[in-house]
Amino acid sequence: MNVLHYLFLGCLLFWAGAQVQGQRLELSALAAPDSLRTGNSVVLSHDIEYRITSLNSATYSSRKVISLLNADERSGNVMHEFYDDDSKVTTFRAAAYDVFGQQTYKLKNSDISDSRFTSQVSFYEDTRVKYAEIPCATYPCTIVFEVERKVADFSYVAGIPHWQPVRRGQSLVEASFTAYVPSTNELLYRSNLLADPTVATEGDNKVYRWTVSNLPAQPKESYAPAESTTLPYLRLAVADFEIDGFRGSYRSWEDFGKFIGDIMVGRDALPDGLAREVHDRVAGATTELEKIDRLYRFMQERMRYVSIQLGIGGWQPFSAAYVEQNRFGDCKALSNYMGAMLREVGITSYPVLIEWEEQMDYPLTEEFTTSSFNHMVLYVPSQDMYLECTSNDAPTGYLGEDKQDRNVLWITPEGGKLARTPILEPAANGHTRTVDLTVNHDGWTEVGIQATLYGGAQEFFRYMVAELPDPQDQVKWLHEQQLLPDVSGKGYSFVPNKDRPEVSMTYTTGVGNYVRTLGKRLFVPINGYFPESDVPSSDPDRKLPIETYTTRFLVDTVNLHLPPELEFESGGGESTTEFSHTAGEYRSRIVPTETGLQWIRSLKLLPVSLPKEAYAGYRQFFLDVSKAERMQVVVREKRTK
Repeated sequence: MNVLHYLFLGCLLFWAGAQVQGQRLELSALAAPDSLRTGNSVVLSHDIEYRITSLNSATYSSRKVISLLNADERSGNVMHEFYDDDSKVTTFRAAAYDVFGQQTYKLKNSDISDSRFTSQVSFYEDTRVKYAEIPCATYPCTIVFEVERKVADFSYVAGIPHWQPVRRGQSLVEASFTAYVPSTNELLYRSNLLADPTVATEGDNKVYRWTVSNLPAQPKESYAPAESTTLPYLRLAVADFEIDGFRGSYRSWEDFGKFIGDIMVGRDALPDGLAREVHDRVAGATTELEKIDRLYRFMQERMRYVSIQLGIGGWQPFSAAYVEQNRFGDCKALSNYMGAMLREVGITSYPVLIEWEEQMDYPLTEEFTTSSFNHMVLYVPSQDMYLECTSNDAPTGYLGEDKQDRNVLWITPEGGKLARTPILEPAANGHTRTVDLTVNHDGWTEVGIQATLYGGAQEFFRYMVAELPDPQDQVKWLHEQQLLPDVSGKGYSFVPNKDRPEVSMTYTTGVGNYVRTLGKRLFVPINGYFPESDVPSSDPDRKLPIETYTTRFLVDTVNLHLPPELEFESGGGESTTEFSHTAGEYRSRIVPTETGLQWIRSLKLLPVSLPKEAYAGYRQFFLDVSKAERMQVVVREKRTK
């Protein structure tokens, strides 16, 4: 072999080595520039392809390469894929690589769990989930995930992917989403922070392609808006679809609502025996509101909520006859059942699709039709009233805090109509509470508590009563939540109001640790048990806007009583403290009484949507509240003249 041959072979080996090294580098965190190796992980690439093959079938495939920069990325090594009778997972692969691109793990079939998935609110679903955790030997660690899933019928429509290429706390090198849509159909989309897609024709398909690249990590910050509004996000729908022979469309809210109405047709027929019972229940009722109340209570008495999700049953309710026979149903079935009873007595109602979350993942708009719903309630237009049909103890007409002030879809005879649920009023969500404190000269304190919680503030406590019927268990739980001083008191009661969203509580006890003594002085907190002290964390480099949803109106009165031999050394005089912000208003007042003092405080909390520059002022308001709530007075023995 001559010299030229040796040189050629050496070049060939060098080129091959460089190719291998380049391939390895692509599977390493080092493939990302320094500016993107921030946060807890970096998405090196994520490519999704969605091929629609008919009105009710499609293929979804995804390849994701992500580098976990540290162990704080707690979910980046998890792989899961849901499927059901209308879908099939045909590819489920993963492998891990070290910082040099050397493979350290490859997913084996024995490492994959494949089990039936039942959500916390469902009794039975036909959904299954493939799941695996990919181990990282060291950090940084790069994982490659590959998935392919064929979907049909209900899964085709309900499972159409909505693309969010990156999460908070992650940076992104590059990602793409490609959709193939038959020319006989149309892809509908709405995007945020994404450039318009490239659109091409390939055979009988239109091909839409979105790309995004070089995104630094967006921080995870409390009180931030939904990720779909601050990060690249793509919401998709197909214009025309078919499920179990039912044709539907996302071309308008009216069209989509008509599809939901069509799959519910005929399912509200009442059995003869139930129809007679319905008329017996409303006999003698003098108003429509009274009829609604009687039938709502009737449903609560005999039905229980059980969610069963099977195929089109994800949208189509069980019939009223089925619910009557089995005495259970999911949100759709119970709403349909209640609506059928109202129709029997001549009262019109509409099923309503709604998202039940404090913060909506994707706020709905008039301009774009999509199924961003996870719940159904009932609306009675003549009373402008929503009925939550899954609750066995809610007052008639109480919708619930996490379903208010949002766009919903009424299913009317004419089709879908976007509407908005009532806003949250502070005066309807909060508490009034009175605490009587009688302090002895040795610091022993008798405590008496009377409170009424209403609206959003009472929801969890009403649920507590249903789950913990034993009063002693309730006392123990309330003490663990720092809502009662101890568990050894007396005179305890906790009573939900049947007709209004209110619960009332009373409790009396004696404690020896409320007052701090120092020599002959007693340091007495005015509001030691129930201070409002939640303060947002310091965040001088805030990146995201502020968005909150909770509203409250809290009124606390503390009556502090001293024995004749004690007097105030400081803090017992009349005073007023006030401050306000967009997020709320605070006012407290101390008034001397014959036996001590009375402290009355009101705190109004309001939902806000503020720019990031307002964060310091927002936090300062809660700092001021916390400081005012920690007020204490100093008591001593009366001085002799």
